[in-house]
Amino acid sequence: MTISPPRYEGRVTVRDGRQLGIAEFGPARSEQAIVWFHGTPGARRQVPEEARRLADERGFRIIGIDRPGVGLSTPHLYHRLIDFTVDLELAVDRLGLDRFATVGLSGGAPYALAAAHAFPGRVPRIGILGGVVPS
Repeated sequence: MTISPPRYEGRVTVRDGRQLGIAEFGPARSEQAIVWFHGTPGARRQVPEEARRLADERGFRIIGIDRPGVGLSTPHLYHRLIDFTVDLELAVDRLGLDRFATVGLSGGAPYALAAAHAFPGRVPRIGILGGVVPS
């Protein structure tokens, strides 16, 4: 099976010079975007091939984002999970996303939920796939 490569892969700078790694699938200029939070273990490319193809076919943008300390992202320990959303907001602003859905796979679920909680006006939809959260 052939795996489609990301259209773009790199880093977005957030607070204190730290960076978050990203991989983008689908068209670069789309008003419909999904920020995809990978599972544990996993990284920014952990977007299923079917989702990658659908992004191209239906014209929406998927941005896989490395969580702190994974892949291309700078290690950082946030005091609370919600504190991550300050960096996420900088990242999505720099990526030109006014509104975006979130998907959280497994250990990415808490990050997707935190984003939806922090940005209720910007995150109209959320998907959780086999989500796990800390107790």
